[in-house]
Amino acid sequence: MELEKLNKQLVTATQRSERESQSKSRFLAAVSHDLMQPLNAARLFASSLSEVAKEAEVQKLAHHIESALGAAEDLISDLLDISRLESGKIDLHPHSFAIMDVLSNLNAEFSALAAKQGVQFSLVPSLLWVHSDPKLLRRVIQNFLTNAFRYNPNGKVILGVRRVATGQVRIDVWDNGIGIEQDKQQEIFEEFNRGGQVRSDQGLGLGLAISKGIAHVLGHHISMRSWPGQGSVFSITLDRAQPMPSSLTQTVAMVNEKGSELQHLRVLCVDNEPDILVGMRDLLERWGCEVKTATDIHGSLKALEGQWIPDVILSDYRLDNGRTGLEVLQQCRLRLGDCFAGVIISADRNPDILDGIESSGFRFMAKPIKPLKLRALLNSLS
Repeated sequence: MELEKLNKQLVTATQRSERESQSKSRFLAAVSHDLMQPLNAARLFASSLSEVAKEAEVQKLAHHIESALGAAEDLISDLLDISRLESGKIDLHPHSFAIMDVLSNLNAEFSALAAKQGVQFSLVPSLLWVHSDPKLLRRVIQNFLTNAFRYNPNGKVILGVRRVATGQVRIDVWDNGIGIEQDKQQEIFEEFNRGGQVRSDQGLGLGLAISKGIAHVLGHHISMRSWPGQGSVFSITLDRAQPMPSSLTQTVAMVNEKGSELQHLRVLCVDNEPDILVGMRDLLERWGCEVKTATDIHGSLKALEGQWIPDVILSDYRLDNGRTGLEVLQQCRLRLGDCFAGVIISADRNPDILDGIESSGFRFMAKPIKPLKLRALLNSLS
């Protein structure tokens, strides 16, 4: 009887814990969406300001604003990632690919950051192929690099790949920063831990905890070595794959600085937040696009009157009165057929939502919207 009672108590406690975890995940997702909306609008305005500003001081301030907004968006994204990892709602898409497909993009991103921060950053090219989820693997390496840059101002950072055990490769991020004390090294991958760093930079210490969680769900091994006063190396070990010469590897769309490829591209933007629509219109028109905006399905269909046919429709997923951007795209497709490209923009990466978007033949773009990524996407669709 005593054992039966203990079992019932255990089941009850487990169910309560699961309910609390689900409630926390729903709360974080809802709050993150609401917080992301005004941040997105502000980011779009700041990007437009930096493009039109002629005075160096104004450009500098605009870049600082963009940086601060980006940091806030990154914190929200980190909280969402932790929530997904805890609830087991990470969607995996593993396949074989050339590791440079991931590293080349990171090299471009962090080379620009290195120039601004005075960091000597270098990538050691590799012809190796790996088996993983490229998006999630990229996030792990990105977190390693972000950490190396943050705590190693004016230092050196090296990103490279090497063969290790039979059938495996290891991706390393080396830095010559201040290092991590021996007694702190076991705690570095825990949530809200910054390894005893005393810098005042933004961050909750979630990046490495997220990397550890992603590595776990991918079945990869994550590790670090550090020498106080000399530097650190963060690594992820994964399976090597056989090259597939006939496969087309992903490439990054080359974006013309003036956005000439987007001249006269017709874009319909749909969002229930007026500030975001104003920001999107301002940004897209500066790239040469012809833009119309709407806040709901009715407004979207009205925008199609007068023989104006959009090349691209960008819609937020969550609209007012329980309607969705997917419904907007589907209604527009009934009216226009397949003559436009549809893109759903959302901070919600719920697998059911993503499956619905993909099965309908539309694309997904995650919030926060980064202007360069948006421009690259539009170039690929034009």
